[in-house]
Amino acid sequence: MSPALANFLFEAVNFLLLAAALGWILFKPVRGALEREQQRQATHDDEQARLREEAESLRDEARTVRANAEHEAAARRDELLAAATREADRIVAMARRDAANEKRALETELANRQAGEAAALTDTLARITADSVRRLLASLAGPDLDAALVRAACAEIEQLPSASRSGALVESARPLGATSRESLEHVLGGAFEQRVVGELGAGVRITTTAGQVDATAASIARQAAAAIKTRNITADAPRVTAADG
Repeated sequence: MSPALANFLFEAVNFLLLAAALGWILFKPVRGALEREQQRQATHDDEQARLREEAESLRDEARTVRANAEHEAAARRDELLAAATREADRIVAMARRDAANEKRALETELANRQAGEAAALTDTLARITADSVRRLLASLAGPDLDAALVRAACAEIEQLPSASRSGALVESARPLGATSRESLEHVLGGAFEQRVVGELGAGVRITTTAGQVDATAASIARQAAAAIKTRNITADAPRVTAADG
């Protein structure tokens, strides 16, 4: 072996030994550093994953809170809308009720006014009728009218019990004629008390214990006025039809 080759081999062996020694000496720290870096990277990755999970959780929670807030806002909006609708309905109902009450009040006032006017008109018509009948009877006043009214009174007296006829009071507008007196004495069962009352107009008014029979011009006038009032009241009374009932 030549000295150069031997020297080369010796240096090569020394290099390998030195490389092996240096590799052995430096491998452990490098490996530890690598392991620490890997561990740090793993820890960093875990922290990033945890942060991502927390971010996702916070985002989901924010979405839930926002959804709940929107739901509550919608429910509150619906509640306010329903309350506003109820209040509007109440105001409309009150307005309708007030309008109906006002209408009824006006109708009642109008009906009362019409009834008052009708009553006043009826009273006026009754007075006119009574005055007309009174004037008519006054124009016909005379023995014939008195006799006719006495006969009418006697017919009514005959309907009374006999025991109640005695002691009667007979009032007339003028002294009775003989025929009329005889008719009254016959139906009354004897003498009676007589009184002259000029405002009776004509005829007689007989008062007994069983009641009074009024066959005078004044009574006829009153009856005519009462008939006019009764007829007008009946005509003004509301009529109930099948549709109303």
